[in-house]
Amino acid sequence: MPAVLAVGVFVALAGYGDFRGTVDEIGNLPVRYLFAALGLASVNYLLRFVRWAFYLSVLKIPVPAGVSVLVFLSGLAMSLTPGKAGELVKCYLLNSRTGVPISRSAPVVVMERLTDVIAVIILGLTGFALLPAPIIAVLAVALVVSVAGLVFGVSRWASRLAGLPILSRWSSLLRDSQEGFRELAAPRVMAVGVAAGAAAWFAEGLALWVILKGIGSEIDLARALSIYAAATLVGALTALPGGLVGTEGSMLALLQQSGVTRVGASAGTVLVRLVTLWFAVAVGLAALLALRRVPKIESELSPVPEES
Repeated sequence: MPAVLAVGVFVALAGYGDFRGTVDEIGNLPVRYLFAALGLASVNYLLRFVRWAFYLSVLKIPVPAGVSVLVFLSGLAMSLTPGKAGELVKCYLLNSRTGVPISRSAPVVVMERLTDVIAVIILGLTGFALLPAPIIAVLAVALVVSVAGLVFGVSRWASRLAGLPILSRWSSLLRDSQEGFRELAAPRVMAVGVAAGAAAWFAEGLALWVILKGIGSEIDLARALSIYAAATLVGALTALPGGLVGTEGSMLALLQQSGVTRVGASAGTVLVRLVTLWFAVAVGLAALLALRRVPKIESELSPVPEES
C-alpha cells in the first residue's frame, strides 16, 4: 500500500509541474549536488545515532557498538510508518539480539520521537515570519502538545494509569518504562537530545536548499529550513505512511509561495523526498538484512518479569 501511494504521489507531483519539464529538471541536476544532499541526509542519521547511543548510556543499557548501529539503522526502514511510530521495532530488535527488556529500551524510542518533534518545530519557527499564519499556528500547537505530553509522561498521573485494572498485568513493565522516561526527561539530557535533533534536521533542511540550488531554483536558506520543517510536521500530522501527500503537498505549496516555479517546486520536492525518505528506507532495509546475520548476545540486564 505505501509503495502504491508513493508512486501515485510522485506521478501527481511530476504531472502538476508538467511531466516532461519535471523529469528534465531532475535529470539536469548535477551529480555533485545529489551526492551533497545524500551526504547531508547521512549526517542526519549519524547525529540521531549519537543521540540514540547517548540515551542508551544514560539508561545504562549495554549494547555492542556494531549491534547498536545496525539496530538504529534498521529503524530507518520504519520511516514509512505514520509519525515513524514503527521505529518501536528497534526495541524488539534490541531484545532479540541482546535480551534487553523492551520496557527498558522503549523510553529511548519515545524520547527520540518527542525530541525530534520539538527540534523540527523549533527549526520551523526560526523562520516563522516567512510562513503563512495557519502553518505557524500548527507549529505552535504541536509544540505545546509535545511539551504537555512530556510533562504528563513524568507526572504522578502517568504512574497511576499503570495501576488501572485493565493495565495491572503490565504494571511493572509500565513503571520500568516510566522510570527510564523520567531519566531521559532530565533537563541536561533533554537539552542534549533536542540539540542533536535540531542539528540533524537542520542537515536535511540544508539538503532541500542544496537541491533547489542545483536545479536553479535557489531560495534563502532560512526559508528552505522553515519550509522543510513545516512540511515534515504537516506530513506527520496526516498520519499517512511516511507523511506521504501531506509533506509533498505542503512543501510544493510553500515553495511556490516562495517564488519557485511549478516545475522547480515539483522537481525539488520529488528529489528531496528521494534523498531523505526513500534513502532512509533503503538504508534501513540493508541494515535489517545485515542484522539477521548477527548472533544473539546475552545482555547484562535481567529482564523484568511480567505479572500474571
